[in-house]
Amino acid sequence: METVLKTGPVVEPISLDEAKRHVRISIDDSDQDDYLQDLIVVAREQVEVITWRKLVTQTWYAYLQDWPSGEYIELPFGSLQSVTPEVIDGVSGIKYIGSDATEYAWASTEYIVGTDYQKGRITLADGCTWPNETLYPSNPIVVEFICGYGLAVSVPAQIKHAMKMIMSELFENREISIVGVSFQEMETVNNLLSNFRLNEL
Repeated sequence: METVLKTGPVVEPISLDEAKRHVRISIDDSDQDDYLQDLIVVAREQVEVITWRKLVTQTWYAYLQDWPSGEYIELPFGSLQSVTPEVIDGVSGIKYIGSDATEYAWASTEYIVGTDYQKGRITLADGCTWPNETLYPSNPIVVEFICGYGLAVSVPAQIKHAMKMIMSELFENREISIVGVSFQEMETVNNLLSNFRLNEL
């Protein structure tokens, strides 16, 4: 399954002021604001890689090469909020492309979106089957979905603290870190994130 970001987060899980307090910089000192903002993004992205989750609300495309052999599609990243249907020829559903490059919508009445799993699922509705058209040879099935814990305030405190530790390590050590120091920091980060880590598809 290939994934492509459509819309990134509009806020970060930790604010610039929170970052400044963590690295012991005065809130009024703006000399390193841009650098700290960059580190906040880097720390968030690193936590997302470690946990295989997206933290604050984001919209993604998932591309599938074929319909699954089982009864559901498992989406990546965790904390699924919703699946956004395409509307094609008046039909609202998940987009797929036939072998002749014709676009179709698999009707939203044919599937159920499950947000209560560690990873979201798109499950066949009762009595329904996957579409049977011959598919286009390259990434023919496109699922647009929204995921993340929601707003920054909804991101768990342990995840935010792990972000702060990564950010402060990068702030204090702007070159390659001393192995012993970075290993100890990383062990703590891993412990903080252990309950939130999902397995990659």
